[in-house]
Amino acid sequence: MKIYITMPKSDTADSFLTPRNWELLHSIGEVEQNPYDHNLTAEEVVEWAKDADVLITCWGTCKYFKEHILKMPNLKLIAHFAGSVAPVVDQSVYETDVKVISGNDVFAKSVAEGCLCYTLAALRRLEHYMDVMRQGGFKETVFYNRGLFGKKLGIVGFGAIARHFLNLVRWFDLEVLIYSSHLTDEEAAKYGGRTASLEEIFSECDVISIHASNTAKTRGMITRELMERLKPDALLVNTARGAVIDEPAMFEMLLAGKFYAALDVYAEEPPAPDAPIRKCKNALLMPHMGGPTMDMRSVVALEVCKDINRLKKGEELQYEISAAAAARMTGG
Repeated sequence: MKIYITMPKSDTADSFLTPRNWELLHSIGEVEQNPYDHNLTAEEVVEWAKDADVLITCWGTCKYFKEHILKMPNLKLIAHFAGSVAPVVDQSVYETDVKVISGNDVFAKSVAEGCLCYTLAALRRLEHYMDVMRQGGFKETVFYNRGLFGKKLGIVGFGAIARHFLNLVRWFDLEVLIYSSHLTDEEAAKYGGRTASLEEIFSECDVISIHASNTAKTRGMITRELMERLKPDALLVNTARGAVIDEPAMFEMLLAGKFYAALDVYAEEPPAPDAPIRKCKNALLMPHMGGPTMDMRSVVALEVCKDINRLKKGEELQYEISAAAAARMTGG
């Protein structure tokens, strides 16, 4: 089996390709890594790796279309060392016999952990009280913070991250409402929730967590009208993509103290130094770091390499991404 790693040699590549992972790959087959100091185009990969059985991709590598796949007659698998395959695999690839795998489910667990961290931190107002301490103050006589126990939680979008997030928060005895275009009532019940409309979620929930991918259908789906339904102490958490929310309306409402937020993503990244969101005192702000933690890179690479080995042995793949799943993934 011939395995081509399309990532150029770099510190990022090394964070995935630990000695343990290199050893596993070499035990599976012949391994060759991009010898250049930059990512190759799809046409260059076709020329360089024309006899490949497996292509290993990652963040920043090129996108493949059916026309490229057909020029690599031995290719059986595209193995993505990241989550969403939307940036590297066009839907036309699924018209071929090439399978696609990624670390999406592994990374999703880490993102769900981050989502829980942001939710709890915002409810307890950690950012505010840390600032108080740094400025020489201490706990006020009258203070305000909250917990997650017994709250009504709204989930908008239901992919791998949302599923893992709900598994993490089961302990908090929540009432869970889920909005998803593809989720059935029976599936929602498996995660301790029920399906609901966006209007119901934004009117009733104490915490709303956004997990929708960034597509033409979802851009701007969280409108001013929906946010006007929020209770004054409601918390809106966005670890998905900034573009799914009407940001000007949200920033205006946050500055007016209409609700609280925990934001990790923004339509413009980074936001301008004078962007309104930077002035919001009732928002926990993070610089798009809710993705998988650094230590998860070697874990996801190991799991993807194990799946490559399963392919070699003719076993069922554990991390295969279907065409339907790929179509729901965020591309940017």
